[in-house]
Amino acid sequence: MNLGKKLLEVREAANLSRMQLVQLLRQKGIDVKAYTIGKWETGASKPTVETFLAICDICRVMDIRQTFAGKRLLRVYDTPVSAGIGNYLDDGAHEMIEVDNTVPDTADYAVRVSGDSMMPRFVDQQIIFVHEQPTLDEGEIGIFCFNNDVYLKKLGRGCLISLNSSYEPIPICEYDDVRIFGKVVG
Repeated sequence: MNLGKKLLEVREAANLSRMQLVQLLRQKGIDVKAYTIGKWETGASKPTVETFLAICDICRVMDIRQTFAGKRLLRVYDTPVSAGIGNYLDDGAHEMIEVDNTVPDTADYAVRVSGDSMMPRFVDQQIIFVHEQPTLDEGEIGIFCFNNDVYLKKLGRGCLISLNSSYEPIPICEYDDVRIFGKVVG
């Protein structure tokens, strides 16, 4: 979809006439005419970046990329997270993938599972989606850096737990370096 059609949709979704948008833009110090907005909406011309951002603000566009590009991109890290014996945390290399609306809005990035310790819920090579956060509640599944190895585990009381009963819990001792990268959301 082109920019002009999307600007028209955004304005109409906000229940604003062109004249109302003109008045709201003037309140932000942007002086335009209704016919100029018409030119933008037909694709005859384009607003400046400043004006475009003001329109997005006025029309309460929360995610500009998703609204105007129709795409949502997430990072997928190259280093898989271990559902097994642990992987060393690499340099953070990643690629960007386009995701659809089945991916939770709270997902900030994605990682690939390596191993079978979190079966049957998570399988080897599955891509999982993570909300970046520094803490988890007991019982939540997340991505952990445990002594420089990255794991997909469930947080237990003083340990990291696998869903596959073939794996013993990993005890967290006083001098272990444990960081939480985020909560698995999908």
